[in-house]
Amino acid sequence: MLTLPVRTSACAESPGLSILPMPTSPPTHLATLALVALGGALGALLRVCVGLALPTLGAMPTGTLAANLIGCLLLGIVAAKVASISRPPAWLQQGVGVGLLGSFTSTSTFASEAFFLGTQASPLLNAGYVAASLFGGLALAGLGARLASASPARPSGGEP
Repeated sequence: MLTLPVRTSACAESPGLSILPMPTSPPTHLATLALVALGGALGALLRVCVGLALPTLGAMPTGTLAANLIGCLLLGIVAAKVASISRPPAWLQQGVGVGLLGSFTSTSTFASEAFFLGTQASPLLNAGYVAASLFGGLALAGLGARLASASPARPSGGEP
């Protein structure tokens, strides 16, 4: 069984389940943020390229689907590599995992965490996490759309 004892964020000290651990030493925060930013810029560009390269099939966003599935595969690979190295390099865990793949896809982290949660916790907890993520995300997206359409439109070029 693969276990990943890690921190949930670069600034938090609480333990939690996350695929990619953050360094906890304050001097490394700036370098970590730079790696995430660089990886994020590259991942976003790659996502646009995948979207442009693949045609949509009716209403199916094939570019997004492809990016999400590829990202899930790649983050699984990165997470396994990070877990197998006693002191994984920051460029791998943060630059590639969080930055590049985090901006390339939003579902890669969710899928990997759901997989590892399913192997390390109860099936009921895993099912709750998956259901809350999927249905909660759909509900909040709908709420956001309703809130946006309910707010009065602002004239373009005017003050915010």
